[in-house]
Amino acid sequence: MRKNPLILVLALGLFFGLLSSILAQQQPYKSQPTAEPKLIDGQENDWEGASFQNFKKAGVDYAVAHDGERLYLVLVFHNEAGLSTADETGIYVYFSQAGKKNKDIGFHFAKKVISAEEAIARMEALGETLSEERKAQIREKKMFVLYEGEPVGKKFKADLQKIQGQKFEPAVFRGRVDKPRRGPGAAAAGQAGFQKAVFEFRIPLRPSPALPALLEPGKPLNLGIEWGGMTEERQKELMARRAAAATRATATDSRMVVSGDEPSEGGFDRGGGGIDMKQLPKKFNFWFGLVVSAQ
Repeated sequence: MRKNPLILVLALGLFFGLLSSILAQQQPYKSQPTAEPKLIDGQENDWEGASFQNFKKAGVDYAVAHDGERLYLVLVFHNEAGLSTADETGIYVYFSQAGKKNKDIGFHFAKKVISAEEAIARMEALGETLSEERKAQIREKKMFVLYEGEPVGKKFKADLQKIQGQKFEPAVFRGRVDKPRRGPGAAAAGQAGFQKAVFEFRIPLRPSPALPALLEPGKPLNLGIEWGGMTEERQKELMARRAAAATRATATDSRMVVSGDEPSEGGFDRGGGGIDMKQLPKKFNFWFGLVVSAQ
C-alpha cells in the first residue's frame, strides 16, 4: 500500500520538531554576565532583558546572572498555588554535578528573627571580630531579621564545621509577595486577588577562601530549587482537626473508623470536619542544567 507523501512529510516535520524541542530543553541554561551587581531587594527591575525560562507546573519564571564573585537568581511567581508556602517555609537552592540531583551542597533561604546575642554569635562564627563597643551597639536592638541562606547538605555543613570562625560570606535573599489590598479601594482593577511574588538571591561562588568554589566557570552543573508544602502551623491545625473529627466520630458511633490518611480518600469518612487533601499546600521542585561563563 502506497503511503500518502503529504502525511509522511507532516509526520517527519512533527518528529523533527519534537526532537528539536527535547534537545533545546536538555541544553544547559547559560548564566548572563553582569557588569553591575544585582540589587537584592525583591524587585525585578534590574532583570530587564534577562533570559527568563518558565517552570510551567508552578507558573514561575526564573533567570540567572553572575559576576566574577557571585551568582544571582530571581524567581517570579505568577499564581498563588505555585507560590504555595514559600513565603513561610522558605526556598531551597542546591548545587549538584551535571546530570545529577543530589543535595550535598545547598542553602535554605528563609526569613528568621533572631536575638541580639544570636546575631553576635553568628557574626563571630562567620569570622568577624567584634569589639565590646560594637557588641554593645548590637545589644541596643533586641531583635534582628535575618535574610540569609542557611547552609544545608551533609558535605557542605561538614566542610563549614572545619573552618568555623574563619571568614565566610553568607548567601542572602529578599522576597516580595503582592497580596490583595484590604479596605476601601480593594476591588480596584489590578488590585484584587494574588498578583505576583518575586524572590531574589545572591550566592557567593566561593563562600570562603578555605573552601572549594561552588561551581567552576565553563563547567556545567545542575541547579535545584525546592519550596512549598506544609508549614508547622498548618501541620498543628491539621492534627487538631483530625483529633476533633475522630472525637466526634467516636461519640456518634463507636464502630466508626477514621480514615483519610491517603490523598485519594479526600478526608474523613462520615461526619463533619472532613479534610480535602487536594487543598493542602503543594511541594514543588525542579532542576536545570547551568553554565557560568568565565569573566
